[in-house]
Amino acid sequence: MLIAYCGGTIPTKRENFTVTFDDTFAQRFLRHLAGDENYCNGCGVLCDHCRDTYPIDYSGDIVDILQFPSVLPYYLDDPLELIGGELPPHDATVAINVHQEILLALPRAADAAGSRVIVAPSEGPNWVSRWVRGEVKKACRGLDMGCAFPKPFCSLTPGIHPAVDEFMDYFRIGYPKLQLELGDGYIRDARVLRSAPCGNTYYVAFNLKGAPLDAAVAEVVAKYWHSFPCVASMEVDRELGETILHMGGFMHYRAVQEALAEAGVAVELPTSPAMSRVSAG
Repeated sequence: MLIAYCGGTIPTKRENFTVTFDDTFAQRFLRHLAGDENYCNGCGVLCDHCRDTYPIDYSGDIVDILQFPSVLPYYLDDPLELIGGELPPHDATVAINVHQEILLALPRAADAAGSRVIVAPSEGPNWVSRWVRGEVKKACRGLDMGCAFPKPFCSLTPGIHPAVDEFMDYFRIGYPKLQLELGDGYIRDARVLRSAPCGNTYYVAFNLKGAPLDAAVAEVVAKYWHSFPCVASMEVDRELGETILHMGGFMHYRAVQEALAEAGVAVELPTSPAMSRVSAG
């Protein structure tokens, strides 16, 4: 995997006609994939290192990290100059909050390096415009590459393209998927089969133990999903008609509801009309 993002220290004063990029989510994604032992500290001194029971460390699968500046001109003269020539060989390209002209240049550069898929999530309404999304899709189709634009990243679902499915299966990330073991009226244990790409699902799953088998389980999901925390935008997204942060919560509600259904328990958890408008393709 090759990961590209814009970020770093944002100066207090910047030139006119420039745009700034925040790398908070990119850093969380990187720390999760690397299995950073200090990444999740929600339980404090009570931590029993539950993440250690999963094969999370994918640091050896990250061939390169391209960090572009946190402040760039609105229009770039030569995006390829910033990319810096040929990319190292890799199978999957993840572009997190990169300048959109860099994103437009990525398909050919990534394809030349052997990449079979580009994933460009949106944790903020302005990360990837509809037009840029369409142009990148067109370029990827011409190169026989898979591409996905999940908004948020944890809405990434299988079925978009075989290379996207392989990416999700290998790194165990995308739309959350859980397996529950039930006790008499409560959840005895919860295992993560696929996590939100930031790792939030592991924290939620750990704290589902002891939760009731009724609608009150939503309070447990909300408490721990929020406090992990989710760092998606609280600005209402025009395409979704909902904040992207709230969409992350609804993804976890639905994942728990589906896991309970698979275990034979029917419970209706909170949702939003925006869930029907989610498209990661």
